[in-house]
Amino acid sequence: MKLTIMRHAIAAPRGMPGQGRDADRPLTEEGIEQAREVARGLERLKLDFDLILTSPYRRAAQTAELAAHELDIELEVRPWEALEPQVSPAETSKGLKKFAGKERLLLVGHEPHLSGWIAELTASPGGVDCVMKKGGVACVTIDQVPPQTGSGSLRWLMTPKQLALIGKSGGKKKAALADDPGDH
Repeated sequence: MKLTIMRHAIAAPRGMPGQGRDADRPLTEEGIEQAREVARGLERLKLDFDLILTSPYRRAAQTAELAAHELDIELEVRPWEALEPQVSPAETSKGLKKFAGKERLLLVGHEPHLSGWIAELTASPGGVDCVMKKGGVACVTIDQVPPQTGSGSLRWLMTPKQLALIGKSGGKKKAALADDPGDH
């Protein structure tokens, strides 16, 4: 299973008047543009998805919806509580059992949950120091669902700026990100 893990784009700061609960914070205008640019980069990399899962928090759900729109895919964006920031990475891994029949997932969530989950998937809790920038995306492959700690492979990790540059790169050919490092 290929997990493409995306952090939500830039959101309204905590504690802004009228924002209410943390879960209700929306993307800013800059965040909306960032999500679109990142998705255009993913589209140029020819990534396909069987399912899009998102934290139910507003900023993550908005990021997922914008990504689906820019990727021009007709997939339902499904909220998944296991991507909420307070959920342990181990619980998120166990929750993948529900999606065992899927091959390629796009998952949108929050920090520090996502970097902790990537560490658990690819090494052990705290074994990898990975920081996901807002709008950043990583790809991890796993061989079994649920995955055992450390059994996954980090295929790539990109910042939103890198993905935006890929999305803006000229030419009619689309870039392709190799599934296997040996494919270069």
